[in-house]
Amino acid sequence: MARMVDVAEKAGVSIKTVSRVLNNEPHVREDLRERVRKAAEEVGYVPSTSARQLRGRRSYSIHMISHSHRSSYVNAVQFGAVQACQEKGYQLMISLVENIADLDWGQLHAKFAKLMEASRPDGLLLVPPLSNDDRLAEVLSEFDVRIARVGPHDLSGSIRTVMIDERAAARDLTNYLIDHGHKSIAFQRGKEDQNATQERFKGYREALETAGLPFRPELVLPGSFEFASGLKAGDELLRRKERPSAVFAANDDMAAGIIMAAHRLGVSVPDELSVVGFDDSEIADKTWPALTTVRQPLLEYGAVAISRLIESMGEDDVSGAIECLDYRLIERESVARI
Repeated sequence: MARMVDVAEKAGVSIKTVSRVLNNEPHVREDLRERVRKAAEEVGYVPSTSARQLRGRRSYSIHMISHSHRSSYVNAVQFGAVQACQEKGYQLMISLVENIADLDWGQLHAKFAKLMEASRPDGLLLVPPLSNDDRLAEVLSEFDVRIARVGPHDLSGSIRTVMIDERAAARDLTNYLIDHGHKSIAFQRGKEDQNATQERFKGYREALETAGLPFRPELVLPGSFEFASGLKAGDELLRRKERPSAVFAANDDMAAGIIMAAHRLGVSVPDELSVVGFDDSEIADKTWPALTTVRQPLLEYGAVAISRLIESMGEDDVSGAIECLDYRLIERESVARI
């Protein structure tokens, strides 16, 4: 097996420098860091997690906290996080915290105290809706652990956040419908405790206003980001005497539910009803017709969040910044020009 001394000889540096690079410590020149990593790869050196734990106080593990095992959004972020952890010599652990609203502050604190004591992670990765929960943020402030968040939030003083410009993306998607001739566009909201719902709705309204189209409250439907809520909303909307020509659902699962409701009622998509979603999750290209949507870089969310978390381990907690990644409008077959 390759040893650290082999890496040092290959890179032409000291063992101490190799150790600093492999432990992601700060104040190492980027060219030197790259040289050591390349040397480690060439000689086949794999850091021993147990040995590193003995040398320092780190566990070399990161804990991802999720609210659901059924969310395609969460699963995609998780896969990106796993890949980044493997590349950087860390382990990713997963915990499920369901029905957080049913726990009072004390119960929530006790749950995370137990989790932190059992796993002693170097950092936490939070995904929506946990990443924008102010009560959870208050609980986690009691623990000495660094946190990376995925998705929009309005938590004060929060750092290491990876997201897209949700409002701009929703504006673009609404404009896409308007450019195809649609003037009566319904909007299905997601969960009300998630910032993504608010941002996507604001983008929808801004696009209508810019185009000079009236905002009609009766075309705004409740939702939960779940297929069943899209099915229910679609069934109600399509039974009206006057129905819109298009629906913007705040995620793909609800959009798929609306398409299913249309099929059940004999309403042709997209000839009689155009439907768009958001996320470009797994279901988007499996509906019939396939769904026009906004693609969020879900794998990249997980990878970038983990990278920023690990990079901060050897530094003071001053990394600031919300990192906005690129999104894409994915055009498929669920929108007709009228």
